[in-house]
This record gives sequence, structure tokens and C-alpha cells, in this order.
Amino acid sequence: MTTEKSATAAALPVSKPPDSYLSGAKLGIVILSLFLGVFVISLDSSIIGVVIPSISSEFQALDDVAWYGTAYLLTITAFQPLYGSMYKFFQVEWVFRACLVVFEVGSILCAAATSSPMFIVGRAVAGTGAAGILQGALSIIAMTVVMEKRPLYQGIVISVYVISVCIGPVIGGAFTTRGIWRWCFWINVPIGAMTLLLLLLALRIRGTKNANRTLPLKQKLAHMDPLGCIVFMGAICCLLLALQWGGQTKPWHSATIIGLFIGFGLLAIVFAVIQFWRKERALIPLRVLRQRSIWAGGGVLFCLGAATYAVSYYMPFYFQAVLGTNAVHSGVDLISVFIPEMIALIITGGIVMQWGYYVCYMVLGELICMAGTILLTKMHIGSSTVFWAAGLAVHGIGMGTAMQLPYTAVNVVLHDDDIPTGNAIAVFVWQLGGALAIAIGQAIALNNILHEVPREIPQLSPERVMSWGASNLAALAPSADALVKLRSIWCTSVAHIMIFALACVCLSIPFTVSMEWLNAKKAAEEKKKQAGEVAALVDGVSEYPNKGSVVQTTQ
Repeated sequence: MTTEKSATAAALPVSKPPDSYLSGAKLGIVILSLFLGVFVISLDSSIIGVVIPSISSEFQALDDVAWYGTAYLLTITAFQPLYGSMYKFFQVEWVFRACLVVFEVGSILCAAATSSPMFIVGRAVAGTGAAGILQGALSIIAMTVVMEKRPLYQGIVISVYVISVCIGPVIGGAFTTRGIWRWCFWINVPIGAMTLLLLLLALRIRGTKNANRTLPLKQKLAHMDPLGCIVFMGAICCLLLALQWGGQTKPWHSATIIGLFIGFGLLAIVFAVIQFWRKERALIPLRVLRQRSIWAGGGVLFCLGAATYAVSYYMPFYFQAVLGTNAVHSGVDLISVFIPEMIALIITGGIVMQWGYYVCYMVLGELICMAGTILLTKMHIGSSTVFWAAGLAVHGIGMGTAMQLPYTAVNVVLHDDDIPTGNAIAVFVWQLGGALAIAIGQAIALNNILHEVPREIPQLSPERVMSWGASNLAALAPSADALVKLRSIWCTSVAHIMIFALACVCLSIPFTVSMEWLNAKKAAEEKKKQAGEVAALVDGVSEYPNKGSVVQTTQ
């Protein structure tokens, strides 16, 4: 009997004791620090689009414009699984601080850049640090907050993306119009420094010692799966470069683009084989990926990430090209989507914390989001402010209700040791969905311009329209009638992109209903009960140390 207890105690994972979680003022400071940490990377992502024209003009490097976004996107996406392993095997707080420092170094390189290559390197370094910040914040919440309260605090931290996308273009536009675009990157330095200081003062994560974090350094590095990491980065590089270059700097049917897509496919297969071969030592253990709520939740995040990026990235084209506003005003107009989204995020987190169920709210949010996105597909050149603002607001309410809850599922279905891996998968598919949506939206807009401009405005070449951009169309159009037609073409392009966003939201529903319909509160109680049973078994083993040690040795 004792031997059976010993074997059970050795097999079951010991959960964190209740007194290892934070509360009160200390928890408030930690959540504020995580909020600021995620804020700097989300602000950096939303501010860059406004300042790229000024940067390319100062460095006289128009050919490098594509790399200003691609260098950051490549590293922030490709390093997600690696950071998942690092958070699993190393001390979470130190990995998070290191990511902040790396991001700050990248921001300083960008702000002080004296050439285009230096700026590109800075963007790549910043992306390398940013890759681990959001999933690190989610991991810290999982280790410092009791499970039933995690949806609320996750919603608070994730809502920072809503705020930054709203104010990022406004800040970027203000700095750019005053000729001080470098402050778009200098601004990250004091915010990041304050975040590091607060974390050093307040963050002490207890109860995180486990078999993974006590391994020798050599074994930890072996678990980083260096071969799998290299192959994965290569696959993501091929995919994102093909999407960034296709239809913009190179035609889609070019040998380069086709070769990149083939390279992505082959490397993805090689990566899958490596993961299967390495089993528990894999970068992404297949037992985690096979968990129903993980792969289904990943599908939800991929689809909602694509829809979010499509709306937030291309609605400013409607504001600037169709309504004739500038970059600053277009950022202000986006408040109509982001304020409702932020409120819905926090309220939904509080509701799930109170009642426990979360999949039903995901379905509700996606249905609401569909209704708002349908309104956006109906926009035309004469649409009133109330019409498009209502569409954005309803879209934001639905998205805010649904978008954070797959992260709750990660905490419910996975053991604490596997939560960093689950967070890495979740953040990766969200980023990848956004990257694909931006590329697909660009292809939709360019194809519509190539088709409609020669038919509607023969005296204007579509190539010139594409190179001109979406702002100040009055200076491009040869006549008042041509200006109306040009704005109508841009309006149609944006409406088609909104149809794509609607399709993404609709596609998320089958993934949502495939998830396990669990209750976060009951899951938390079950984990506490399991922790008590394990503690009782461990106490029982201590009465018979010799038998217990024999079982441990055979294990």
C-alpha cells in the first residue's frame, strides 16, 4: 500500500501552494508593470506605419521600406516557440526582464540609427525582445494569480493592445509632422525602464521550483531544441518574406515567391518530423498540441487575430483615402472600435472570473463581431459617421468579448509546467494570423486598384495610384470627377478587405465549438483538491522513507 502511494506521489505533479500567489498592493504593482511592458511593444507595432515614409526619406533608402516592417515581424513571430521553452525551463521573471532589456536595446538602435541598415538591425533586435514579452506576461499572471481570477487580469493586460493601437498612430503622426520621428522609439526607453524598476521591486515569484527549472544548464539548453528552432525560424522566414514581397516588390508568380512558399512547406514538414522525433524534448511537445482546447483555441486566435489586424490596419485607409482625413485624425477615428473592445475585454474577464464558463462567451462575442463586421462590408463613399462608427463599435464589443478567452483555456487544461508552451502557441498563431491578414489585405487592395483604375480613370496609371498611397488623393486625381472615382475605388478595396475579415470571424466559430466546454472555477477547485491529495500522499510517503526512496529511484 505504501509503495502504491509512493508511486502515485511521484507521478502526480505538485501544484503551487496557495500562499505562493500575490495579492493586494504587490499584485497591483506587478499587473501595472506587465501592463506597461506589453504597452511598449504594442505601441511600437502600431506607431511604425506612420513614420516609415519619413525614415525612408531621411536615409534615402526607399528600397529598404519593406524590411522596416519585415525585420521586426520575422523575429517577433519566429522566436515565439523558443521563448515558450525558456519560460518553461528558466526563472520566468528573469527571462521576462531579459526580453525587456533586449527590446530596449533595439529601440535605442532605431532611435539613434545613422543609416538604413542600422535601423533594420534595430527593428530585428526589438522584435527578438518583443517576442517574449506578451507570453511572459501571461506566464507571470499564471504564476502569481489564482486560476479563477486569471481571466480578469489577463483581460486587463491584453487590453493594452487596444489602447496602443488607438493612440499609436496619433503619437506617431504628431512626432512625424514635427520632424522628430526618432522620439517614436526614444519614448520606449523611459517606459521600459520604469517597468524594469517596478518588477525588480515587486516581483518575487515563489513556488516555481520544479524538475524542469532545477535541471543542469547543459540539459536545459538541450531542451531548447536548437535544430528545431533553426528549422522553425527558416520556415517562418520563408513564409513571411513571400507574403511581404509578393505583389509588392515581386510578382506572385515570380520564381523567388514560389521558391519561398515551397521552402516554407518543406521546412514545415521537417520541423514536424523533428518534433515527433524529440517527443518531450521538442520545442513544442505534441502531447500539448494534441490537447483539444489548445489546437482549437489556436484556430480561434489565428482567425480572430487575422480579423483584428485586417480591421485595425486597413480602416485607416478608408479614413484617409475616402474621407480625406490625415494620419492623426484616422487614429482618433479608431477610438470607436478600441474603447468598446477594451471595455468588453475587462467586463468579460470579470464575468468569467465570477461564473467560470468561457466558451459560451466566445461564441457570443464572435456572433456580435460578425454583426459589426457585416456593417463594415456595407461601407460606401457616402456612408455617415454614425454608420461606420456603429460598425466598428459592435465589431470591437464582439472581439473584446472573445479574443482573450483562449488564453484562459490554456490555464484551465494545462498543468502549470506546460502553460508557457501553451502561451507560446497562442501568441504565435495570433501573430501569424495578423501577418497573413496584412499580406492578404494588401493583395486584395492592389488587385482591385489594378482592375478598376484603368477602367474608371484611364488617364491615371494604377502603378502611380499604388505608389502614391492613400493620403492626399486630391493632389493625385487629375479632376474632381476622377477624385470621386478614385475614392470610390479605395472604398471598394477596403470593403472587400472587410469581407475577408468577416470570413475570418465566421471561420473561428467551428474552432470555438470544438473546444472543451469547461468551467474555470471548477477546474481551479479540482486543481486545489488534487494538490491536497498529492500533499497527503507525500506526507504518507515521509512515514516510510526507505520504501519511498526505492520508488523514486525506480522512477
